[in-house]
Amino acid sequence: MVPPRNWGNFFCHSTKGMVITIPIKTGKNNFKKKPIYRGIKMAYVYQAGVFTSIAINVGLADKQLQDQLRLVAGTAASYTKTSRDFVATSLDSSSTNANTDATTVLIQAFRNTENSLNFTLNPFYSSTLTSLNDYFFSIVGASFRDYFDSKTAATTVNFATTTPATSATGYSSFRDLYRRTYNNELIYKLYNYNGTGTTLASSGGTFGFAGSLLEIRKFGNSGSAGTIILSAIRTYDNGTDTLTVPINSGVATTYYNAVTFPGNNTKYVRVTAVSVNGLAIGTGSTFEIWVK
Repeated sequence: MVPPRNWGNFFCHSTKGMVITIPIKTGKNNFKKKPIYRGIKMAYVYQAGVFTSIAINVGLADKQLQDQLRLVAGTAASYTKTSRDFVATSLDSSSTNANTDATTVLIQAFRNTENSLNFTLNPFYSSTLTSLNDYFFSIVGASFRDYFDSKTAATTVNFATTTPATSATGYSSFRDLYRRTYNNELIYKLYNYNGTGTTLASSGGTFGFAGSLLEIRKFGNSGSAGTIILSAIRTYDNGTDTLTVPINSGVATTYYNAVTFPGNNTKYVRVTAVSVNGLAIGTGSTFEIWVK
């Protein structure tokens, strides 16, 4: 069977989605359209699966530029510096005054180029994040940071995943890009507490973490009311605060601000110790610490 030359005409759209049809031979030279799939629903930018791909790829793209700022072999920064060194070492005792003056000016020009690399490449994708935020505000009424808070299935994005390697690298770079652009952190899990001991298990999100407000996420049955006490390092001076957080009894998922007092906006860069009082032993004492 040979399909007709106007094969492209066998693909059409409907208001319900895309209708894909194939040519079916009904006679020697006769074909008819037969639908094989109907109602393809396109995914939108604000949906977690699509945004995941966007974040990873923007992160990987930004990493390519940031890597060029490192003074290691093969980068733009290293090649530029090497070029400046050649200019500088071209001077010797036989250089005329005119050549020395001109070469000095040229050295400074190369140095200015080195400095401009950082100012040019570092914020290159910041405008992309701004455009993404404009989109989210217009469609969902919130920034993509606040929208993807991982409190519902639809708004869950794991910005601190560690596998696969490409995704982990992309997300790590995307977090860093967001940090440089907004001087803030995306919302992701930092620590997990399994109900025993005084230490926390760190997530991949603690890598490069610059500090934020903290939130305790309590899942499952607490058994009884109690307190969670954290020792946390302040971002602005590396001093230590003790955060005592009252926990209600009950089985519902609950969220608590980890602060020294209600309304406090102190940011913390690390949690160094934990203790739990009054909560049921085992799963009743488990919780997670997230960026607020």
